[in-house]
Amino acid sequence: MSVDTIKKQRLLGWLQTAVELELAIIPPYMTALLSIRPTSNRGAAEAIRSVLMEEMLHMALVSNVTSSLGGTVRLKDALPVYPLTLTFEGKTFKDRRFPVDLAPFSEATIETFMKIEQPSEPKLKTLGFNEAITIPAPTVGEFYASIITLLEELDAASPGELFVGDPLRQIGVDYYWSAGGKPVLVKDLASAKSALEIVMHQGEGAPASLNDGDDTHFGQPFEVAHYFRFKEIHVGRRYAATDKPTDPPSGAELTVDYAAVYPILVNAKGSRYAAGSALATLNDAFNRHYTQMLLQLEEALNGNPKVLYTAIMNGMHNLTPIARQMMAIPVDGDDQGRHGCPSFEWLAA
Repeated sequence: MSVDTIKKQRLLGWLQTAVELELAIIPPYMTALLSIRPTSNRGAAEAIRSVLMEEMLHMALVSNVTSSLGGTVRLKDALPVYPLTLTFEGKTFKDRRFPVDLAPFSEATIETFMKIEQPSEPKLKTLGFNEAITIPAPTVGEFYASIITLLEELDAASPGELFVGDPLRQIGVDYYWSAGGKPVLVKDLASAKSALEIVMHQGEGAPASLNDGDDTHFGQPFEVAHYFRFKEIHVGRRYAATDKPTDPPSGAELTVDYAAVYPILVNAKGSRYAAGSALATLNDAFNRHYTQMLLQLEEALNGNPKVLYTAIMNGMHNLTPIARQMMAIPVDGDDQGRHGCPSFEWLAA
């Protein structure tokens, strides 16, 4: 029996939404991280940096699933604009809707990050499907659970006909390197579920656990999932190995100093900087690298994985020093004494 084309298109649409979610939260995490003044908040900075790197892995994993189905990933058309409103909906839970800003490291920013990564509550449930639901779950984890359920349904209805993409077009271990884990080449239902479960577990923890699952998936040391890393920052204390997800952290103290942060503009726009000023020049340079990186990422995620190296080395690595330089420069004439911040805007050729 052939694959149900309507359900497959729904599945590909959900996977595109998943890529857009992962892409949308990378700039806010990066902005908060780089707003921290050098040598301060080292524990918090490392936690945010580790989450940021794993979000890049999540984009690769979701894109591999899309490629395995014969689909393509769109980044240029999905470019987020800030402030960005994330809306999570569910049939059995109250809707969640909140803004996500490009903002400095602060208690409020960390609270927003916790909302993004919020675990399923109560125990993970699979939701029914409804064409009117934009993100058919109240949490990211349950959204991915819905994707897995639809994958299972389509594969069971048309065995051997769903995964038609060439695995050689996917991001493999030869083209990705990070302490955050490794990509999975998707060729069947089992490997697709494995890829998506990595995303779920790293974000909100394995079921009924603080653990991000990397010890099981990659043989790495125990580490708490993204939500709990942000909660450690929020509470100012690490989790102990014996803590449960419903417990507050009871481990070692984590020093957090929200004053040791550059007072950057929130949701900066290129138009905010005076033409010809140092901040305008730096922001244009940042956005050129950002645009080029997205173009290269889109190419890498759609069948040319070797371009990923160029995207990371010539793109991502060039963004950090420019952003740090901008954040150290006060904005001319700003009555609040705020500093510059990259605008993460697309620059047309």
